[in-house]
Amino acid sequence: MRNMIDLVPYLPEAAAQAASERKEQRYQTVTAAVESVVTLGIGAGFFVALAAFLSAII
Repeated sequence: MRNMIDLVPYLPEAAAQAASERKEQRYQTVTAAVESVVTLGIGAGFFVALAAFLSAII
């Protein structure tokens, strides 16, 4: 029990900063997910446009 680390912050500022960091982490996760979906949509749109262009030529 002597080597146990207490992970509870003692100062109120540290607790508020930890909560802020959790919100920032959640925001970054949501942002990354939205960015991935948008990128996949743009890629799919490109391939659909390419297929339409090639089908019009052939």
